[in-house]
Amino acid sequence: MTNQLLDAINQVISLNSGVAEYTTDDTLEALLPVNIARSLDVSDSISFSTRADANDSYFVTYNSEIFDKFSGLLNTQGYVSALTIKYDGYLKTTGFEKKITETLCPQNGLIRVGKSFGALTPYILFNMSFAANADEKRLGMVSFFVNGLTGIPGVEIGDALSWKSDQICLKDASNLSHLNFEPLLNTVNSHASKLIDIEINPWRKSLLRKLGRDEERITSYYKTIVSEIRAKIKKKNLEGEALQKELARIQATQMELKRKLTDLKERYSFSVTAQLHSALVILLQTVHIECELIRKKAKRGVMAIWNPYLKVIEPLRCEESGIPVTKFYLSDEEAKIISPEVWDK
Repeated sequence: MTNQLLDAINQVISLNSGVAEYTTDDTLEALLPVNIARSLDVSDSISFSTRADANDSYFVTYNSEIFDKFSGLLNTQGYVSALTIKYDGYLKTTGFEKKITETLCPQNGLIRVGKSFGALTPYILFNMSFAANADEKRLGMVSFFVNGLTGIPGVEIGDALSWKSDQICLKDASNLSHLNFEPLLNTVNSHASKLIDIEINPWRKSLLRKLGRDEERITSYYKTIVSEIRAKIKKKNLEGEALQKELARIQATQMELKRKLTDLKERYSFSVTAQLHSALVILLQTVHIECELIRKKAKRGVMAIWNPYLKVIEPLRCEESGIPVTKFYLSDEEAKIISPEVWDK
């Protein structure tokens, strides 16, 4: 059973170089860096629990002061760091024609495979923090890789980070000078939005159920009042001033119902904010394969990536929607890569 509140706290602790582990489903023990403990105004060795009766634990809720402090840490825009991974295995740089033609399939054109060579490819791990607000506040983080060369989001890098001894801190940033983060951020924001939506969708559905239940309860209550007034009018056969008085009561009741329903919608209204918290650029040894896309008279070059950690040819990117594609169409004029979903529109 997951505990989203403690999961969020765990993420913040981890991102700030602390250590935390669950002792039960609702209790998280943590060892905090001294500066983080000081900013939270707690001990550097502490446990957090979502149970009010848990002994020797700091009780936390989405509305508690300590959670707001954690939220403040998460909202602090972080850093970009970089490292490269030593690759000791054999890196083949030939014989990719069959893999390319089996993996990358233009549906209305051709792909021609050229030369291939070993090269470093930047993979960027983006950590996006988010805060969701409705009848309570929740925060969290989504993390994912983007191929910095092709702009493909959601790629995997296999076990490249499994061995600390292979990680080399990159002090010379010259290898990163070709990276253009600004257009990448459009892709990052779009992909993060999809992941965040998946994260918060169960809560959103729960809120909609609560809203529907409360709207039905309140509507039923005020309709009963109106029915009773109408029954009184009919029973007493009211006329003149007495009738107008009861009709005014009906109108006031209906206006009150409208106000109550508006208040309910505001109470359950949902807002989400997100921002880049931190990023890690990882230079991996890969194979770059020069390819040519051909559609009628249009020709253009693209670079395909062979990832030796996963032993796969990575997908290309739809130039209209930004989604990864292996089967795609080519435009007549420029042989632009277009996904089947966009093409069919």
